[in-house]
Parts: sequence; structure tokens; C-alpha cells
Amino acid sequence: MSQTLLGQQLLQMLQMALFGWCLFFSAHLKQTLASCGKWSFKGKMAGDFFFCLVWGILLWLALLTISGGLVRNYIVFGALVGCVVYQKFCHRLLAKPCLLIAKTFIFIWSKTCFVLLLPWQLCHRFFWVPCGKIFYKFLSERQELDEEGENIIENENNFST
Repeated sequence: MSQTLLGQQLLQMLQMALFGWCLFFSAHLKQTLASCGKWSFKGKMAGDFFFCLVWGILLWLALLTISGGLVRNYIVFGALVGCVVYQKFCHRLLAKPCLLIAKTFIFIWSKTCFVLLLPWQLCHRFFWVPCGKIFYKFLSERQELDEEGENIIENENNFST
């Protein structure tokens, strides 16, 4: 009986170690993405907020799945071991792959945004700009008529007979 209980506890500890490792890997990836993408301060703050929100929900779901929602010492220890293993042994080894992943993500994101915004850019270039030029030309002709003394607006609105 105690053998299966000990094995179950070790399995849960290893699962949480993997969870901690994934947490620190994704944090490293987010940090690399922020530095490659040259995020602003507000962008970094929003990224940190959503990162913590998503990982908080994932931690809750992992605790529900792994231990039925119970937080035990060996589970916390397993998560900390996973974090330490990543930070001490894997951080430098995975720096270049994280940079490659971040650059690939930024490239795909920029191309996707270009494709999605292309119809609006074309509409602006071929419709709004020419319409704006026609409108400003109309306004300038209207002002020239006003300067010549033929004020169309006053003549139309003059109700005295």
C-alpha cells in the first residue's frame, strides 16, 4: 500500500517538475520575444499581466488534474525543482532556440498583419485619398467663389424680399 502511495507522490512531483520547467521556458521565451520585438513599457506590462493570468489558470488546472486540487509539500517542491533545473541547466542551452522561435513568431505575425490589413490599406490608397483630394478641390473652388463676391450660401439663405 505504501509503495503505490510513494510511487504516486513521486509521479505527481515529477509532473509538477515538468510544469515548473515549462513555466520557466515560456517565461524565457516571452522575455526573448519582448526584447526581439522591442516592446514598449506598456506592451511589456500587458504581456506580463496576460502571462501571469494564463499561467495562474494553468497552475490551478494542473493542481486539479495532478493532485485533485490539494497543494502538498512535494508538489510545491517538484515545481520549484523544475524551475531550478531550467534556470541552472537549460537556460543557456535553449537561448538560441528561444531566439529562433521568437524571430519566427515575429516574422509570421508581421506577415499575417500585412495580409489582414492589406484590404484597408488599398481602400485608403485608392478610395479615401482621391475622395479627399476631390473634396479639398471642391472646398477651394467654393472659397474662390466666396472671394469674388458671389457668396452662394448667403444668397441661398437670404429670405428677405
